[in-house]
Amino acid sequence: MLAPVVDAGVPVDDASDLPRAVSLLTLTGTDLAGSEQAVIEKWSESRSILTGPYAPAVLPRKPGNLRAIVGQSSQGTFSVDIRTDGPHALVGGTTGAGKSELLQAWILGMAAAHSPQRVTFLLVDYKGGSAFRDCVKLPHTVGLVTDLSPHLVRRALASLAAELHHREHLLARHKAKDLVELERRGEVDAPPSLIIVVDEFAALVQEVPEFVDGVVNVAQRGRSLGLHLILATQRPAGVIKDNLRANTNLRMALRMADENDSDDVLGSKEAAFFDPSLPGRAVSKTGPGRLVPFQTGYAGGWTSDVPPPPDMKVETLTFGRGVEWEPPQSEVADDVVDLGPTDIQRLVGTIGRAARVAQLPRPRKPWLPDLRPVYDLATLPTQRRDDELVFGVADDPDRQAQPETAFRPDKEGNIAIYGTSGSGKSVFLRSMAVAAGYTVRGGPCQVYGLDFGNRGLAMLEALPHVGSIIPGGDHERVIRLLRTLRATIDERATRYSAVSAATITDYRRLAGRPDEPRVLVLIDNMTAFRQAYEVGGRFQWLDLLAGLAADGRPVGVHFVIASDQRTGLPTNLAAAVQGRVILRMSNVDDYSVFGVPGDVLTMASPPGRGLMAGSEVQVAVLGGSSDVTVQAAAIEAFADATRKAGVSQAPPIESLAEEIPLGDLPAEFGGRPVLGVASSSLEPHGFDPKGTFVITGPSGSGRTTAVAATAAGLYRFSSASALYLMTPRRGSELLDLGIWTETAVGAGPASALAVRLAEEIDEGRITRPVAVFVERIDDLAPAGAENALTTLAKACVDNDQLVVADGEAAFFSSNFGLQALLKTSRSGLALHPDGNEGLSVFKANLPALNRAELPPGRGFVIEKGRFELLQVAKP
Repeated sequence: MLAPVVDAGVPVDDASDLPRAVSLLTLTGTDLAGSEQAVIEKWSESRSILTGPYAPAVLPRKPGNLRAIVGQSSQGTFSVDIRTDGPHALVGGTTGAGKSELLQAWILGMAAAHSPQRVTFLLVDYKGGSAFRDCVKLPHTVGLVTDLSPHLVRRALASLAAELHHREHLLARHKAKDLVELERRGEVDAPPSLIIVVDEFAALVQEVPEFVDGVVNVAQRGRSLGLHLILATQRPAGVIKDNLRANTNLRMALRMADENDSDDVLGSKEAAFFDPSLPGRAVSKTGPGRLVPFQTGYAGGWTSDVPPPPDMKVETLTFGRGVEWEPPQSEVADDVVDLGPTDIQRLVGTIGRAARVAQLPRPRKPWLPDLRPVYDLATLPTQRRDDELVFGVADDPDRQAQPETAFRPDKEGNIAIYGTSGSGKSVFLRSMAVAAGYTVRGGPCQVYGLDFGNRGLAMLEALPHVGSIIPGGDHERVIRLLRTLRATIDERATRYSAVSAATITDYRRLAGRPDEPRVLVLIDNMTAFRQAYEVGGRFQWLDLLAGLAADGRPVGVHFVIASDQRTGLPTNLAAAVQGRVILRMSNVDDYSVFGVPGDVLTMASPPGRGLMAGSEVQVAVLGGSSDVTVQAAAIEAFADATRKAGVSQAPPIESLAEEIPLGDLPAEFGGRPVLGVASSSLEPHGFDPKGTFVITGPSGSGRTTAVAATAAGLYRFSSASALYLMTPRRGSELLDLGIWTETAVGAGPASALAVRLAEEIDEGRITRPVAVFVERIDDLAPAGAENALTTLAKACVDNDQLVVADGEAAFFSSNFGLQALLKTSRSGLALHPDGNEGLSVFKANLPALNRAELPPGRGFVIEKGRFELLQVAKP
């Protein structure tokens, strides 16, 4: 017995028994491209219609097949069955060999022979989707994935794993070992076989190596579950691993780049010698030594119902190389004639119409589409409760679902949003405020906002459940809100502990108080908040905010904080924040700090796209549009609807008025004369009518008005008091008040009056309360009245009378003589302070205020070192 001799150098004679080209429609039947009934008949022949008017009365109790015509061999039409010959297939071929055409023919062959109830396709084309552009319109196709990023590949693998779990549970419920057994039983619930077709598999593996592991998992578990792979690549070496190769029994090779590649696919070098001028020439291997050459059916052309004329060649016989005759050309150029849709387009259209005629349901999609760039918040399903505020949609490929995502304040307490400019932080805050208005089945919500950004929250003020949106520059309202929250938390803590309530939901139930409002505080741009309050005497408010966040959750006070930097939240505040949403960051290193993948969010990510609890999320907006004007109009309409529904107005955080008539205030408050209105409580604020009272401030700050308000307030409090005025100005407005017992203008008269008053006070000749008012003491004292004024001030202090002096802060910086005597009580009024006069005049650390933003008469009233922001009333 001699071994056969094979000359590897002899090329294959491609013109032997195979056509140079063949139309797929010629092989399957041209009627499939125009008749829905022809397609339905094909599906009926394969017993793949399970429901609808064309389904048999009794389903056949035998398994189906996945046989499909893909081309023509020397024996006639050539077909393969991936279920019988597979369960998975490997297709190899170099550039221009016809891989994409072979995949198209295979997909169309299966779609024409089997209904979507027996076979579906998931198409993956790493080149960009051109190969499957028409196949994606088939009713069998459940998804097309192109140009996968590493993140999308991970999502794809999770979806595939979820599909495997779904099918495993389905088989377990029916107590079947595999899909074939379900089909044999005639179960309508039997899922269709899922064919995953991957073009350019090598490029995908090179970009995302972990994809191979997922594919191997599918290959090893997929046969019994009805999942099959068709992997196409130019060079399988180094791409198809041994564990994957062992499951790809069906091999097809078009022209390969070299003998090694051909041998790698087929175990034969035959495919390396195909003529490059014959695209679509291939060899199929279904087992050891079973090699079948065939010509791929081409679906990209235009096939007529009339058979084409035979291909005739005429060649002149002569010595040497013959000359082939050229056939006569048509007078009309081919590119001018409109041939209409191609075979693949006609076939896809007919199959789609056949599925509708047969009333077949749409197949289940194991591969969900990517999250949409925008969702309408009003249309998202929600329980309409305040303990679950739905704000967007999450992507959960592990469960093949895209459920709504929500902030659960009773469990999470507070939530922070991180993202660079334009990433959607303000969008998230607005959506959270709107969600707080959809709580008709729960308790009411009240929303407050601190806007340190670009006023992105201002449109929320139209909503009745929004109390106030406070600009970051409005310091006194910011502080008033924080103090109000502190008082609310402390008061609620006492009530909640009395009924042993751990949350506001528990308190409503245990105490029978369903109307107890939950409070939601929005802070936009926490970085700017820190910059404004990590200075001077303002640091205490940052500490107060951290304390509020730590103590608020059990009593229904919650914070939603947005920051453009990962370090935007102070450490003590970050420790009190349980929830976290990561939007697009400016630095990719920030993602690793947060412990989230860095390849999910890109510059192309829409506003509101982020990561939360390991899932990709998209924040929904009211109005369903990324246009801010549309959102604002939708919020306005929502505000009108909520008012009509009877939603009560949340208590606002009022501003301290810039002008307050003294006549509108009571004559006394707390047993003392009234000077103005305090910022912290917006209630009248008084002063002690004994000792010294210093009024400082720059020109234009309202010192003269403050002196007048002090005098008028004291006169209203006790009209029996003796009020004396000393001023260096003959045109002083104070002279016209009409409340003075005696006045003195100029240094000389002021000195004489001061000496006389001092003697009368010391000797007890004045029995009623005395109040001396010295206007512009920094001008009057140096003019010769300093000694007399010092004597008068000492007499008033020693006898519990009142001395009020105003002047520039620099005058009171001395700690000797008249200045030291006037600072004895450490009381007074610092108008438009810059921070320096606090320690030098009143021995109090006053915070600096922006003088440009302060109205006349705004300043700190100080009493023995304690201070309060005040607006002086106008007499």
